[in-house]
Amino acid sequence: MPKKNLLIILTILLFRVGYAQKNEFGFFIGSSGYFGDVGYEKAENTLQHQSTAFGFLYKKNVHDYLSIRTSIKLGKVQATDQWATNPNTVARGLSFESSIIDFNLGIEFNFMKFSIRNRKTTYTPYLFTGISGFMFNPKVMGTSIELQPIGTEGQGTNLPNTTNKYSLTALSLPFGFGYKMNVSKKWSIGFEWIWYATQTDYLDDVSTVYIDPNLLSDEAAQWSNPSDIEIANNKNRGNKNNKDWYNFTGITFTYKIKNKPKKCPKALRP
Repeated sequence: MPKKNLLIILTILLFRVGYAQKNEFGFFIGSSGYFGDVGYEKAENTLQHQSTAFGFLYKKNVHDYLSIRTSIKLGKVQATDQWATNPNTVARGLSFESSIIDFNLGIEFNFMKFSIRNRKTTYTPYLFTGISGFMFNPKVMGTSIELQPIGTEGQGTNLPNTTNKYSLTALSLPFGFGYKMNVSKKWSIGFEWIWYATQTDYLDDVSTVYIDPNLLSDEAAQWSNPSDIEIANNKNRGNKNNKDWYNFTGITFTYKIKNKPKKCPKALRP
């Protein structure tokens, strides 16, 4: 085969691949929730106490079975020991709330051949995984009192068995599933439930042990143990071996943007 004809074929194939790639831009609306040291003991109970969340996302469809996706989501997480079923947890009396700003990059894997072009298959379930960076700032629930600066577990002091103040930014590993479908030539709609395994145990400001209240500031002592129960020093306040979790659950709407095809160079035209 003449080299010129081979080059023409390869150029056409590359052109078709480039033309097939599509971009999607859209938004997310739904809810966010939390699971950790405060409140309910079972993760499924998070659905009872979700908060409003929203966000924006961008997808690059590189294959009928694979998309690269990035997004930013804003939500809120909260919990109180009053939601627990264990009487000891209820008596502990801890609570918190925090805003969440999440930035993530990941991939969607489609179970069925899916394309934003018109096809017989216009729907598919999918899996999502990736990596996220997020910002948070725990406060006493229903107040503006920020817990990180206070040091409820002696963080940032020279007391024994304490640590530095924890960072208000952390990484998380998202994974979840969803279902999406085309509703027109330009729009897709989907539903997804994604959990984020954080790399911090201070999303709720609870992790290690109770510190002697006489060694803490008055404010730190108050919010370290807001109950009326006298608690022994160094008793577990949380479980430092279990990191905290948050989730985003909701609906996505994406608008399909078709790439402009690249014209075949004149020199390669027959």
